[in-house]
Amino acid sequence: MTIRTSNRIAGIPHYEPGLTMAEVMAAYSLDSVVKLASNESPFPPLPEVEAVIANASAHLNRYPDGAARDLRAAIADRHAVDVDQVAVGNGSCELIVHAGEALLEPGTTIIYAEPSFAMYPHLAAAAGADALAVPLAADGGHDLPAMAAAVDERTRLAIICNPNNPTGVYRSADQIEAFLDAVPDDLAVLVDEAYYDFVDEPDRGRVSVLARTRPNLLVTRTFSKAYGLCGLRIGYGVGSQSWVRALDAVRQPFNTNELAQVAALESLRHPAAIQQRVDEAIAERCRVADALTKLAVPFTPSHGNFILMEPPGNGMDADALHEDLLRRGIIVRNGSALGCPGTLRVTIGAPAENDAFLSALGAVVPV
Repeated sequence: MTIRTSNRIAGIPHYEPGLTMAEVMAAYSLDSVVKLASNESPFPPLPEVEAVIANASAHLNRYPDGAARDLRAAIADRHAVDVDQVAVGNGSCELIVHAGEALLEPGTTIIYAEPSFAMYPHLAAAAGADALAVPLAADGGHDLPAMAAAVDERTRLAIICNPNNPTGVYRSADQIEAFLDAVPDDLAVLVDEAYYDFVDEPDRGRVSVLARTRPNLLVTRTFSKAYGLCGLRIGYGVGSQSWVRALDAVRQPFNTNELAQVAALESLRHPAAIQQRVDEAIAERCRVADALTKLAVPFTPSHGNFILMEPPGNGMDADALHEDLLRRGIIVRNGSALGCPGTLRVTIGAPAENDAFLSALGAVVPV
């Protein structure tokens, strides 16, 4: 005997998280493992952030500020926008889900690239809308002209993941602006910049500037990656007042908790320390890429804190390579779960973690 559920439930794709460290240690009888599968930061929160979290924990018998007023004000100040142009969510992922809830309904469509972030297909299925997944361009980035050409009168939302997850390919602000110019002014466009911090191109950040004056544009970012706050789940969006009103209309009254709010707010007060961590991650990304080149392992050049790689041409397939790395205590993400069969996605960790990965990879695929 089961409960009656909506017909839409069956169409919602199941998001499969990566293996946990405990699962791998138990399955392979290992004492320790290196986890490079979930695009997390190898660094814990800053000491100052840990301190405010500890202080705020004494007040957890009270509800948080449902509007996250202090955090919204700090984000608005950073982006030179009004407070009512900022939305705060339980991770930027929640804001993406809210966008689907607010904008989609049966008879409408959403456009996104494929493969890209695995949550995007959920939006259409949950709303009873239609999804149009546009294949990536040959370089692994969004085919923005094809996406623009696919827009019609039923399209209510277009999502651009930049840099794209899982490929790491970045589209310039000029390319994003050309896409905006090519679509109707009233089409809601969401640019998911979860990996924005790791972009080392000179136009980094200009898309969020466009959001000040483009009423149909929302740019989302997260504190999960560069700021090391995955476990607290907090992110934000910057866009027009109409975008924020739509998101606020469907969010829960207390969607972000007190610890997440104070942690994000304190993190914003230490831009130099955060940038130092980002610079280290970018340097390690370059080092890992150079090592993969020497091992003759094909990969897609990335602007995220991860690299999408293929097995070398020695007959080993991606599933076998993934399994062999697990047995050696290295957890990476099998591309099959990301819509990229035949690949593996490896997160850039701390130097010792990256060394362990490269050592294990070298043992599996010797030059």
